[in-house]
Amino acid sequence: MPFTIDINPVIASLGGLAIRWYSLTLLAAVAVAILVFSHEARRKQLDQRATLDGIWWVAIAALVGGRILYELQNDLPMLGADPLHLFMVWQGGLSFYGGLIAAIVTIVVFAWRRGVPLWPVLDAAAPAAAIGQAIGHIGCLITGDSYGLPTTLPWAVIYRNPAAMAPQGIPLQPTQAYEAISLGLLFAALWLGRERLGRLGAGAVAGSYLVGVAAIRFGLFFLRDEQAVFFGLKTAQLIGLGLAIGGAAILANLIRRRLAEPACTTKEMALP
Repeated sequence: MPFTIDINPVIASLGGLAIRWYSLTLLAAVAVAILVFSHEARRKQLDQRATLDGIWWVAIAALVGGRILYELQNDLPMLGADPLHLFMVWQGGLSFYGGLIAAIVTIVVFAWRRGVPLWPVLDAAAPAAAIGQAIGHIGCLITGDSYGLPTTLPWAVIYRNPAAMAPQGIPLQPTQAYEAISLGLLFAALWLGRERLGRLGAGAVAGSYLVGVAAIRFGLFFLRDEQAVFFGLKTAQLIGLGLAIGGAAILANLIRRRLAEPACTTKEMALP
């Protein structure tokens, strides 16, 4: 039997200010991600002052990048007619990959400017991103954002509240729940395996995250109600392929270097 979601996206209004479920879950996601990242930054003995400064720049960049790509993908005509629509987050959500790419670029630039080692920072950020994104998708489930295709599956979700972003009264694939669970499992895998991955070298956790998150979203977007743009693939799937190739290249390079180490050691020992 399908699950019914009849929740008003607006929890309450205080003097014209709407308090929304999406905003609360987003704040919770950011808070948990910051806690996880800070823990890993201390464990890796990174510059605490620099990483604390960088956290806020990365968070802002992720929000801005996520909003810009969402608008370009979904509301470009509206954005052209009213540029202020870019700031109307309550009328639409955030692009997952827009936020992720903006965050990565900001980390790279910030690490370079502040002289912080890049790969350890990315390794610390990877599990933080996974758990933050998992929590954020709970807000999508509540509000009806990022909904899936119609389905007859018994665990489908039906939205009843008129303010929800999803179509009303239609059993839909709960892709938001699928993604939240999958990203939570990715976080657990990265968190529990971070020391073993670390033996490959700096960047292994970040590379594994990129491959994992790209695989999750590539599969789930076959269940999303979005238009295909190239060979039956959707925009997010094409972006994910690029990120997966990048993550796989990082891991392949680390594995190649690790396999080459014994050979180098043997050759050096044989020298007179």
